[in-house]
Amino acid sequence: PMSKPVVATIVVVFVLGLSGGGVVGWLFLTKDRVALLSYRVGKVEGMSMEAVVVGEENLLESEAVLEKVIANLDLVDEWGMDSKQEAIAHMQEKLIVKEERIGSRIRVLYRDRKQERAYAILKEIKSVYPPFRAEAVEQMKLPPLLPAGGDVAGDSSNLDSLQANP
Repeated sequence: PMSKPVVATIVVVFVLGLSGGGVVGWLFLTKDRVALLSYRVGKVEGMSMEAVVVGEENLLESEAVLEKVIANLDLVDEWGMDSKQEAIAHMQEKLIVKEERIGSRIRVLYRDRKQERAYAILKEIKSVYPPFRAEAVEQMKLPPLLPAGGDVAGDSSNLDSLQANP
């Protein structure tokens, strides 16, 4: 027969293993899926790429942009939230704006538990964002976009068509 400390140790290891597996399983099931958008920006004298990324992020996460996306996709109801403000805060948390080191590209990611919804939200951002961005370019707050130029193979999710949005 095994001693009590050995049995106790086996039970503790077993319980920890089960709970650890449960946590890993839960993380996998609730893991956010990501939709990606990327576009090239021009260089502007006296404007660092870091400043451009901050400017893009501030504009993309602004209430003006997100309110339109939320209204167009009826996200307050879809998410079962109490208010537009709650939905805006949720979207601001899930939206990531980064710099791609190569070729002055901005990378916009949206995370959601449902892949289709992540794509739908990013697609809606892509359709809502151009007039806001164009105004920021006019006010010299953001650099203009550069044409795609085909430098990223297979990049079907770029925003280079942003300027030619009818």
